[in-house]
Amino acid sequence: MSTRRTSRYHASRRYEVDGVVTLGQRLQGHPPEFSDSVRHTVVGGETLDSLAKLYYGREDLWWRIADMNPERFPLDWQPGDVVVIPPVRIATRTPRS
Repeated sequence: MSTRRTSRYHASRRYEVDGVVTLGQRLQGHPPEFSDSVRHTVVGGETLDSLAKLYYGREDLWWRIADMNPERFPLDWQPGDVVVIPPVRIATRTPRS
């Protein structure tokens, strides 16, 4: 199984499950926190894609927020939970070729 160099999964570990090769899709361990990260307290109705739109102007970057908060499944956030929002310079970076 190959992935493009620009894919977020390019460096992911490969696993064999029941004879099928698959990719690990969540980061392992806790990612580094950046001094300019934002801690956002979730309010009713907010989703990771709405937070990505709010902070980055792009809903499709929701996975950057999810990767920064690996301890919880992205759809399980509740009002009152604190989400770490990585800075836009990290959320919009592209992998080096």
